[in-house]
Amino acid sequence: MKKTLAIMMSALMVGGLALSGCGGGQTPTTAAPTEAAKTEAAKTEAAAEPAAAEAASGEQVTITISNWLEAEEATSAIFKELLDDFMAANPDIKVESQAIPFNQYKDQVLIAGTSGNAADVIMGNSQMMSAFNGAGILAELDSLASKDVLDDIYPGYLSGTTYGGKVKALSWAPHPIAMYYNKDLFTKAGLDPEKAPATWDEMTEAAKAVAALGKDDSGNTIYGLGLPTGKVAHTGTVFNGIFYAFGGHFVDGDGNVDLNNEGNVAALTWTKELVDAKVIPAGLEIKDLRGLFASGQIGIIFDGDMGRGAFRASSGIGEEFDKKMGIAIIPAGETGRSETVYTEHQLAVFEKSEHKEAAVRLIEYLIGKDAMLKYHKSNAVLSARKSIATLPEMNEDYFMEVFNKQSETASPLPATNAMFDNAMNEVTKAIERIVVNNEDITTVLEETNATIREMYGQ
Repeated sequence: MKKTLAIMMSALMVGGLALSGCGGGQTPTTAAPTEAAKTEAAKTEAAAEPAAAEAASGEQVTITISNWLEAEEATSAIFKELLDDFMAANPDIKVESQAIPFNQYKDQVLIAGTSGNAADVIMGNSQMMSAFNGAGILAELDSLASKDVLDDIYPGYLSGTTYGGKVKALSWAPHPIAMYYNKDLFTKAGLDPEKAPATWDEMTEAAKAVAALGKDDSGNTIYGLGLPTGKVAHTGTVFNGIFYAFGGHFVDGDGNVDLNNEGNVAALTWTKELVDAKVIPAGLEIKDLRGLFASGQIGIIFDGDMGRGAFRASSGIGEEFDKKMGIAIIPAGETGRSETVYTEHQLAVFEKSEHKEAAVRLIEYLIGKDAMLKYHKSNAVLSARKSIATLPEMNEDYFMEVFNKQSETASPLPATNAMFDNAMNEVTKAIERIVVNNEDITTVLEETNATIREMYGQ
């Protein structure tokens, strides 16, 4: 029982457990046990110790989870419900939520993590997790998480939570970027509203045809394609998918920043040509583009699954807007496949957590079937797990079918460095210099490459 006592003493010192004792001890007998009996008893006791440490009658371990879901109206109720469901199914674990507003979340978790006080379970998005990993506050999950769960996650999503060959987080509610198009504008442009472009060239021609409509009845300019080309880091983030479509990349196979490559030059040349032709509006960010698409001023837009809700709200007609909206996977580009990137929520375990096994049990519950079906019904989220993403309940309409299909080819953001967000700001500046200021593409990419490499310490 030495191991059990050590666990109990450690837990009492930090106030994390309310223990009522391990029980145990064998009833004395008058006859001395044989050596074989002693050995067998020791094996039995050792095997029982892990369960006795956390799940004996009256014992309960308390873990914490940091998140922004409870701080937001759209997700607060369902998040609390999921935690309550977990605790009902796992009475030996109590979960306390640490709600932090999204715009404060990254900094607060980094401060708590580096001081040794982070929550047992840490929520984050792709960019945040890169920073948390860079700060050394994430535990390795390869041996903690179930192999069945790890094998069930789409490879693209699993690679996005793997750092240096080690799994440091698990995907939860991914948001792959797909293609939306306006059926009314397609019809006016002489295009088939029920047939989405299947290749990059087809999409380009469709965008040009829509832009050729000129103006709407109110005199507003109609654009063929909406791509973010300025202002915020999101622009640089989304452009990773455009780079991939042209065979380009942000980092090379060795992880070094490599912006000035042939594919990226081709992608930005294509973008610049369409901006000059007024097929793509210049210098706008995603929130501006969403508004234009919802008002019928953009024919095609790339966005995540959350876009549908935004378009419904911005259009002023709610779900009726769905009748105007087509949805499809991103057209195949130079690589011959549907290239896109995704953002997502991820769940990780604090490196210094004293309750890693309980923390992983919570994570695996949240990304498991029961929780995901309930979360999906409430907020139409996707699952990163193949066995769940293909369930009929997760594919109740064509919209969800498309996004689950897009998950099969979605690539992770190349957020391999803690300075990734800063790097995306620099990429955004580069795009603005090219499409708005008309600066030379190669020169801008070379200068930006040098800036980011210095930032990355390369």
